[in-house]
Amino acid sequence: MTDPVRKILIVGGGSAGWMAAAYLSRALSDTVAIELVESEAVGTVGVGEATIPPIREFNRMAGIDEVEFVKATDATFKVGIEFENWGVPGDRYLHAFGHVGQELDAMVRLHHWWLLGKQAGGPDYPQWQELFLGRAAADLDRFAIDQRPGSELSRLLPHAYHFDSLSYGKYLRKVAESRGVKRTEGKIVAVHRASDTGEVTGIGLDDGATLEADFFIDCSGFRSLVLGEAMEVPFDDWSHWLPADRALVVQTENVGETISPMTRAIAHSVGWQWRIPLRSRTGNGHVFSSAFSSGDEATERLLATISGDLRGDPRIITFRTGRRQDAWSGNVVGIGLAAGFLEPLESTSIHLVQASLERLVELFPTKAIDPVLRDRFNAQTQQEWEQVRDFVIAHYAVMQRDDSEFWRHCRTMELPDTLSTILELWRSHGSVAIDGGHLFQLGSWTSLLLGQNLEPDRPHPATARAQPQPIADRIAHIAASLRKSAEGLPDHGQFLARMAGTAS
Repeated sequence: MTDPVRKILIVGGGSAGWMAAAYLSRALSDTVAIELVESEAVGTVGVGEATIPPIREFNRMAGIDEVEFVKATDATFKVGIEFENWGVPGDRYLHAFGHVGQELDAMVRLHHWWLLGKQAGGPDYPQWQELFLGRAAADLDRFAIDQRPGSELSRLLPHAYHFDSLSYGKYLRKVAESRGVKRTEGKIVAVHRASDTGEVTGIGLDDGATLEADFFIDCSGFRSLVLGEAMEVPFDDWSHWLPADRALVVQTENVGETISPMTRAIAHSVGWQWRIPLRSRTGNGHVFSSAFSSGDEATERLLATISGDLRGDPRIITFRTGRRQDAWSGNVVGIGLAAGFLEPLESTSIHLVQASLERLVELFPTKAIDPVLRDRFNAQTQQEWEQVRDFVIAHYAVMQRDDSEFWRHCRTMELPDTLSTILELWRSHGSVAIDGGHLFQLGSWTSLLLGQNLEPDRPHPATARAQPQPIADRIAHIAASLRKSAEGLPDHGQFLARMAGTAS
């Protein structure tokens, strides 16, 4: 290479900054120096994190041991997200990770056979979610890991984590610094740019020092200090599709002896509430729209529906949904909140950081940045963000609730064309109009759409070769066998205790 990048400066810490430091220090050549600047006087958003399975690949690539990670971050395991009161009040469905328990046909997807069997299934006919092992495991608070490559359990019960984000950042800092990443304490007061190229040349600190680098990664949070403010990259506001702009958060003591291996997303009259179980506490939050609810009303809703003694007072986080039009501008890449924000309904915040880092390594430039690399990065980032955005919007768009102005607004709002196409093809034919690169594949879309009562008008034409009753019997057998498999798994809390070395 000619004129390679010799130094990277990461602007901001928190989960995003230290993920970048840990990952890049493992992925890039030893000739690239990495420095991270942050200020302890500047707080982080960190409220506890729920993740999705690709984080396991990030940890592996970053050289992180799973047992050590679980111990260090107060982590629990997660097999999916349970949605309560979505569709209509009283509904409950699990967006489970992994594959369905068994396919009936190589040409026709299982949800078509499930729809056919429903004609003869009767009142005890299994729900669609019961064809995922995660449903039974979550009901029974059971969990286990099978490390053997290609095992049936790893296929049917892949896992993610809940963890304390502040502890995760500290753990990643330890990992990164052990590989030579330098941390500098300082409050940023200026961003210096070259007069001829517009590229960033250095970061000015409040003590008068200037930190120089060849390439800059903006992890400064909602402020987007380098990408948004200095590089003046415009922000695309998506609040007309996702009107929530506040999150009220508080931690509580754990109640009871069991630890559920799932995130809970509970719909309210305005927005929704999360519950994230860690080993030592529970994270709670209420996402709502200030256009439809006051902060006091939101506090009343949250406090009326949580369990356990409070750990501190609830606090409000204000946000705007959307993304910077370009995540890479000049010699600056925005990661995490500096690049954009999507509400945490599907636990994608950490994944979007991970995906950006993986993409950056693949397209990493020399000092003479080739616009082809930058444009490719921006196009792929835009596509991924918009695909995740559409999946999150879909939860609101197919809601049947009519008990508040907020939900009536969500049900009648105009949708992105890309999402309208997906919903129209699903309604008419039971097909999902997504490509193979979409983060959320068929299992995720069927969990959402069938879980919120949006069934296709008819099953696939090929199902006409079968009779409903035999299919209904097969579906019932699959559900029963998965339940039996889950009963054989260990208790989730006990499994965690053994892994963390705290079992008595």
